[in-house]
Amino acid sequence: MTISPNVERRRRSRLRNLLLRAEREGAALQFWARTATLGAVAAFVTLLNKWDKGLFFVLLALFVFFLIGLIQYQLVKRRFNPPWLGYVAGTLDIILITALLVVPNPFGSEGLPPAMQLRQGGFKYVLIFVCLGALSLSPRLAAWLGLAAALSWLTGVVWVSMHPGTIIPASQIYAMSLGERLRFYLNPNFIDAFDQAANIFVILIIASIVALVVSRSRRLADDYILAERARGNLARHFSPNVVDELASEDEPFGPVRRQDIAVVFADIVGFTTYSEDHPAEEVFELLRQFHRRMEQVVFDHGGTVDNFIGDCIMATFGVPRAQPDDATRAIRCCAAMIEMLHNWNLRRIEVGFPPIDVRIGAHYGSVVLGAVGSERSLSMAVVGDTVNVASRLQVLCRELNAGAAFGAALIAEGEAENDGKQVIATVDHGLVQIRGRDELVHVWTLPRDQVISTVTPMAASA
Repeated sequence: MTISPNVERRRRSRLRNLLLRAEREGAALQFWARTATLGAVAAFVTLLNKWDKGLFFVLLALFVFFLIGLIQYQLVKRRFNPPWLGYVAGTLDIILITALLVVPNPFGSEGLPPAMQLRQGGFKYVLIFVCLGALSLSPRLAAWLGLAAALSWLTGVVWVSMHPGTIIPASQIYAMSLGERLRFYLNPNFIDAFDQAANIFVILIIASIVALVVSRSRRLADDYILAERARGNLARHFSPNVVDELASEDEPFGPVRRQDIAVVFADIVGFTTYSEDHPAEEVFELLRQFHRRMEQVVFDHGGTVDNFIGDCIMATFGVPRAQPDDATRAIRCCAAMIEMLHNWNLRRIEVGFPPIDVRIGAHYGSVVLGAVGSERSLSMAVVGDTVNVASRLQVLCRELNAGAAFGAALIAEGEAENDGKQVIATVDHGLVQIRGRDELVHVWTLPRDQVISTVTPMAASA
């Protein structure tokens, strides 16, 4: 089914809001990650260098980086997180780290020329800040940090190359003899232009990979949200054992078709009277408990909850795919519903609540089923005479003094599935007339005295 542009736009808007929240959480993770990184770098340089003004300058620079991250983190925590904040902070990080690596330490005792700064491989520290951009979950920010790092490092290389005394061979150094190359490499003012170009190229490649990974993660999040929404919609109707299978298909319900299935209706007797005599909160609590228990019984027997209609639940067996024991499971589900109700009534009486009475109707036969609705709300619809008969049999239970009434077709199908044996002990009531149908219906019943407890159910006289 084609999704309309408006629905897709709203879905994208919801996803964007979720990702913005994830980006805020990523900012916190980014702060702690960069803090840990700065701490590790500080410990590393402290161990390898003697305590002097030069080391203090480096540690002070690292502390400035920490302050930049801390300010950004505090702003994000206070929900001040405009799109430009990450770009400004990230660009500032890149510029400062490049300057720290390229410009000689003003307090350093070695007095190395600027060209030596480039040859010490400091650009790998720039890559750390590029990779930290992935934690923001923003592919654009990750790509921008890579571009900013490449431009910043290129600017540093140009600045060093313009420094007096810097040597850049006019010809390709790798075409020179070994002796000539060694002469250049041993000169502290030498810059290998090809090596620095490779550094910039590596920065761009890594930034592209990081941006692609972040972009793919966002797409996977989008797909995951769609899958979970589809699974959640299906879980309201289908038993857990078929939800995963259906959620993985593009058209889980299949085409509109005719199919033989079993239909079960279960309804609370006297619910209208109960709802008039009790507060709305109690009425809805009763409905929630009733629906939850009945739903679980249906799912335990591999059935599908088609609909909740007030105090009535409609379940089907054979939807979306027919199984060789649909009728058997439907009949056993009806018996399990009655057993569940009996046990529930015992607990209700113990705590001072009135017991309830439920009547059940079930039938088997051909129906038309398929997906109905729109992309906003898609569900499985089951229509046909079989559904109507099952509903009327449920109503007929009171007249027949039965806890459950079954169409003969359901009993016959159940016997066929079990080598001619009845699934449960039922009584042949014969042909009856049901409202809205000219033809008589052959009915089997489960008498009330076989299924009801000795307590008087709620509104049994109604």
